[in-house]
Amino acid sequence: MKKSLFIGLMTLLAGCASNQLSTNSQSVDGGREQPAGESEFASLWTLTKRVNPQYPISAARDGLSGCVNLSFVVNNEGRATEQQVTDSFPKGVFDKKAIEALKRWRWKPTAANPDNQPARSTVQLDFMVQYSKNISDAEQHCNIKIPSF
Repeated sequence: MKKSLFIGLMTLLAGCASNQLSTNSQSVDGGREQPAGESEFASLWTLTKRVNPQYPISAARDGLSGCVNLSFVVNNEGRATEQQVTDSFPKGVFDKKAIEALKRWRWKPTAANPDNQPARSTVQLDFMVQYSKNISDAEQHCNIKIPSF
């Protein structure tokens, strides 16, 4: 019984996906945030390591899809700090896994950023599962189109 449940969950999780859809940015100067565009952030930092979040087993079991919008600062060491969930759907379901993954991302400064100036950015991480029970709500709230598997 346990083996068949495990195989079933693994099959379900194989149909899960998460990806980065958008980023927006602000540069940070001495703790003071200044508006910046996505291109300004890209002129300061280049993503070198991206770790996809783990799909929560309970969300996969319940057939839930959704997204998490995060705000964060890339510090002078190229690590994400000050992670904050600014929005998520369904509320609280994917937040922890999204933050855990973002903490493992790494950036390197560009040639235009020799002083490793920290910068604020945002990202939306999408969580999709095959046979989602909330597909219409997830597509509407997250502004995404969940592909047919």
